Amino acid sequence: MQALTRAIDEFVRSPAQVIAALVTIGVGLSAVFKAGRRFWKRVWARVRSKPAVPSETLRIVQDFTQSRWGYGSVRGNPAMQVVFEGHVTDISGRPNRVLRAEIPKPLTDALMLLLSDSPHARRPQVLNPHECTELHATFFVQPVVGKKGEPWQSPVIFIDQYGNRHKVKNCVFKSMAANQPPGARPPARA
Repeated sequence: MQALTRAIDEFVRSPAQVIAALVTIGVGLSAVFKAGRRFWKRVWARVRSKPAVPSETLRIVQDFTQSRWGYGSVRGNPAMQVVFEGHVTDISGRPNRVLRAEIPKPLTDALMLLLSDSPHARRPQVLNPHECTELHATFFVQPVVGKKGEPWQSPVIFIDQYGNRHKVKNCVFKSMAANQPPGARPPARA
């Protein structure tokens, strides 16, 4: 009985502190149990003021054996044609798009960027949740910075619909053979 009288007396003197202490104890005890953690996560999700935009949506891996560069021209000026080949996986669990690609130095935007499941590329350019598919990007870099016959290295940045920049570091592009015109394929074996 004496404890109850002391508790009521304490509440009358400082109700805010007693309520805060009780809430803290209640939250702490509920967070210990799995159901309580789920409850507080749901409460926090509803209280947040801004919508959740994923900051990491894609994983991109370069295919070193297919990525290449060669000499070309843009409106009669010398350029490097750089072809990035790789795979992209959606890790956000939402449909995603790869909207742009760029090489930072010298700053160059991709002339062509597409997702494909086959060489014909007849598919929607949207990644479904958790889907993995081929990614192709073609750049014309000016001025020419690669040396004939040597591989060229550069990071490539891919940008999704949320504006997230996914940097693939140390991409290696092998040099196309000097005696082989771009687009020529080796003769087929019989």
